[in-house]
Amino acid sequence: MTETDSVGRSGPEEKSNSDSQLSQGHLPLVGKQSILVGGATGYLGKFICIAAAKRGLHVRALVRSAGRLGSASDSCAEEFVGQATEIETLVGMCDGIDYVVTALGNRTFKRKPSPFLVDRDANLNILKVAEAAAVKRFLFVSAFNGEITRKRVPQIEAREQAVEVVVQSDLDWTIIRPNGFFNDMTEFLDMAKKGKVRVVGNPENRFNPIHGADLAEFIIDKLLDPAAVGSQYPVGGPESLSQREVGELCFEALGKSGQIKSMPGWMLRSIAAVIKPFNANLGSFLALISGIADGDNIAPAAGTHRLADFFEDQVSGSDSKENLRANR
Repeated sequence: MTETDSVGRSGPEEKSNSDSQLSQGHLPLVGKQSILVGGATGYLGKFICIAAAKRGLHVRALVRSAGRLGSASDSCAEEFVGQATEIETLVGMCDGIDYVVTALGNRTFKRKPSPFLVDRDANLNILKVAEAAAVKRFLFVSAFNGEITRKRVPQIEAREQAVEVVVQSDLDWTIIRPNGFFNDMTEFLDMAKKGKVRVVGNPENRFNPIHGADLAEFIIDKLLDPAAVGSQYPVGGPESLSQREVGELCFEALGKSGQIKSMPGWMLRSIAAVIKPFNANLGSFLALISGIADGDNIAPAAGTHRLADFFEDQVSGSDSKENLRANR
């Protein structure tokens, strides 16, 4: 599932834009290239902020409310408080900005907000503000094989509609298409804690999810590469794992044994089809997972992080400060 900074209300309307939206006490943009990160409080967005700062970029983070950056707070020179679904709150967001990266997306199993409000409209609002400011580069994070899965996954359809607008814009653009994220793998870990991991279709079907830190480095590499303008890049992690192997890694990290059971892909697709008209977010997640039943889903590999280490960190509590699970 795609990365998110879920939707909420912006700051007090009676304050001026400069007083309410840009955090104070930071150095001005002098002699540094600058980046605006959309979805900065999400799983991937935080890693993008960290990776950008390590490359010497001045990072401005788009947030719904101040103080929500967690592990990325030290990497962000500024917080711009605004609601991406309400373009009037984004005035001035890209002033003085060279690069814009947006990984904003819905990560909730609740009915609202809809993926079209967030994954499409909010990202296109960011694009409009970036165009008005004439930024140098615009990078958008969509999904691996999104051109194919959009037909059955509302969230991917919303992001692909955004892609169609981005590639027709006047900005120099790049599209990144990642495979599943490591934080999505916590769903397997949660099942394993209960003693049974359910997979979809053939348990030997393989895929290569990617850690947020590896993906963020890949994103900044492409953002700063002039040759990446006008290109789209599929990417996954360094390991190609079967569903069975992912389940086994979960049990190993937990230090327990358990069962791995398979359910037919058609069954999950049918459940998703029934749910989608009433809850596009949950329906999107189920439809996306059902795609594993269609065969191997492997993107070009990047990065160094291993899923076994990620699961061990989750079990040990070393990553406990970050909430990696979807909002239920």
